Amino acid sequence: IDFDYSKPVNLIKYLIQILDKPKNITVMDFFAGSGTTGHAVLELNKEDGGTRNFILCTNDENGICKDVCYPRLQKVIHGYQSQKGEKVNGLGGNLKYFSTDFVEGEPTDKNKRKLVKESTDMICILENSFELVQESEEIKLFKNRNKHVGIIFYEEAIDEYKSLIEKIDGHFNTYVFSMGDDPHTKKFTDIKSKVTLCAIPEVIL
Repeated sequence: IDFDYSKPVNLIKYLIQILDKPKNITVMDFFAGSGTTGHAVLELNKEDGGTRNFILCTNDENGICKDVCYPRLQKVIHGYQSQKGEKVNGLGGNLKYFSTDFVEGEPTDKNKRKLVKESTDMICILENSFELVQESEEIKLFKNRNKHVGIIFYEEAIDEYKSLIEKIDGHFNTYVFSMGDDPHTKKFTDIKSKVTLCAIPEVIL
């Protein structure tokens, strides 16, 4: 059956609420259209103080993702003016748009380094940390409300990274480029209580 209108926001809110799940779940819509699922999650969070996330997937047929879904959610988050000229306040939140691509799978050193460069967004999603604190060619540092996330693209930059995080309070989930599965643990012995280490691209491969 074809519908000439989007799903009602209140229907999706109702379906999420009857799950009786915690208010920090992730809701995934594999066949996103105009973004109603994301809109419903944002409204629920605003109403009950939840921290739910949403992931919307689409093949972008007829440009529905970039021309309809994404702009709609941007307006819902930041606010907009209705067709009647009335101001509609934003619900808050943040939004990231990702497109899939192919990366060569042959496990050569060159391909591993390329994969690490392409993996930053994947790590940010995994860690739910998107606020960029500092970046250089060798290092990127992100944070959210609860933690910091560091990515070291070249092992030669470990000392620089250590000097950087020693000046910042908090714990750091740290991803370090390594040809194997050891994230150069010995080099972090002196600050091991401050970091949780993970080797990349091993964690992705």
